[in-house]
Amino acid sequence: MSEEHEDTEDDTEKDVKPKTSQEDCDTPPQKGGKTFLKGAGILAGAGIICRVLGVIFRVPLTNIVGNYGMGLYQMVFPLYALLLIVSSAGVPVAISKMIARKDENPKKILFNAIILLGVIGLAMSVLFAIFSHSIASLQGNKSVGVIYLAIAPSVFIVCIISAFRGYFQGLQNMVPTAVSQIIEQSVKMATGITLALLLYPFGVVWAVFGAILAVTVSEVVALGYLLIVFLRGKNVPVESKQLAKDAKKAWGKRFDKDIMMRIIKQSLPITAMASIFPLILVFDSLVIINLLKAAGRSGEEATQLFGIQSGAVHTLINLPAVIGVALATAVVPAISSLIKQKKQKDIRTHAALAIKLSVLVSIFFMTFYLFFAERIINLLYNGAFRDNPAHFNVAARLLRIESAMILLMGISMVFAAMLQAADKSKLPLIALGAGGVAKVAFELAFITTPMGIYAVSISNVICFGLAATITTFFALRKFKIQDKLVRVLWKVAVLAIVYVLALWLLGTIIPDGRWWIVIIGVLGAIMYGIAVFLLKMFDVSEQKVFNCIRGRT
Repeated sequence: MSEEHEDTEDDTEKDVKPKTSQEDCDTPPQKGGKTFLKGAGILAGAGIICRVLGVIFRVPLTNIVGNYGMGLYQMVFPLYALLLIVSSAGVPVAISKMIARKDENPKKILFNAIILLGVIGLAMSVLFAIFSHSIASLQGNKSVGVIYLAIAPSVFIVCIISAFRGYFQGLQNMVPTAVSQIIEQSVKMATGITLALLLYPFGVVWAVFGAILAVTVSEVVALGYLLIVFLRGKNVPVESKQLAKDAKKAWGKRFDKDIMMRIIKQSLPITAMASIFPLILVFDSLVIINLLKAAGRSGEEATQLFGIQSGAVHTLINLPAVIGVALATAVVPAISSLIKQKKQKDIRTHAALAIKLSVLVSIFFMTFYLFFAERIINLLYNGAFRDNPAHFNVAARLLRIESAMILLMGISMVFAAMLQAADKSKLPLIALGAGGVAKVAFELAFITTPMGIYAVSISNVICFGLAATITTFFALRKFKIQDKLVRVLWKVAVLAIVYVLALWLLGTIIPDGRWWIVIIGVLGAIMYGIAVFLLKMFDVSEQKVFNCIRGRT
């Protein structure tokens, strides 16, 4: 029987309640596979917590420092985020690979990584501090210079942190990495809001300085935690204790140039892929304010508009993106395992399920933002826009424009993860690279026109629209799930229409007060969930996956 015929049989049994046996759920995985899946789950959970904490931090900070302050914050943060990606995206993976392969003693690898990254990090921190005012001048606002001094030390600290994270990941212990990430976000949130409030009487620049200084404080605390875990030697899985024990014998022969070169060689491709969008954000921080000033805006107003778009609006767009990140994180090990076992039918089931979940969650948030942009902005950022109704309207329009990004990002992230699981990592790189080029070209062409700051949001939609189109094309060609998706297109259309009518009805009936939007959101979510259930969005084979997950929890 052909693969296509088998899938047709499964999908046509719409009204048959799926019977899930233990045999269906348990494909005997290897011990390492269990560890890998558990580790992926831990990191995914930590990522979701960190993203939520990040949103909780940004909302009150925006209300404290205002749109001008967030503009200053967003001028500094993209460059820091890029350095964070450079140090944390590639190097820990390279270190963990070397330790997992048992090529060298783990502590010897860690020592050489600390030396290498310490030198790089210290040099970057010093250069960051020396050229802080020059960078600020390039960005079009010299006030940012002093703020860069607050974050400069954290570049060095992050480099050391990434070495320890790679070490623990190589020992197949993801807990220290996950806990340290949560510590970073928690300390940054508490310290940042406190310092911003304390320093605000001295001016907006110093309030932002305090919020940025909190990043450095949070990295110090996170590094302290990792050092304690390392020195105590706890939180090490049983299977990796022997590795750590053997490492002590070679701790004396530490320095090894070959290890350093291997770390660099293995980390470069990963770093390049992860750096594309942060590079685009750094480009934005360098050109947007200058282009707006060239179009006739004052320096203060240009900074405010940049703060609205990159701060207030992006924070809301990134919130539902947490789901896409979690799905992308989970789908890589799942599909990788199935590819290794050559289970083509199960690969198609998991791939279709992941993209369906991403699309359903994205449609919910995208439509909600489109309908109630003003109410959402009023609820979260009332203090920042109280004295400037014009900027309030700008924020609402930008949120409506960028709401399309939620769906496009969800699709591109999940399909990119699938391609990475199938060892097709270059394709997502090409897709995002093409999107980045289109974004930059559109921005440069239209930001100085009457379109102004709206050109930035439109360019973001173009970027992820192109990336989603390219990744979708390659993913469908690779996994051949077109039939599964086409069969539910009409259901998605009906779901969208029902949800739009429900939101229209709720918006008409429920008053326009600031907190009523929460009630609308809850009722909208309940109606949306009922519609998904009644439309039977998932076929029998996909329901079996849910049943297996429920059976294991």
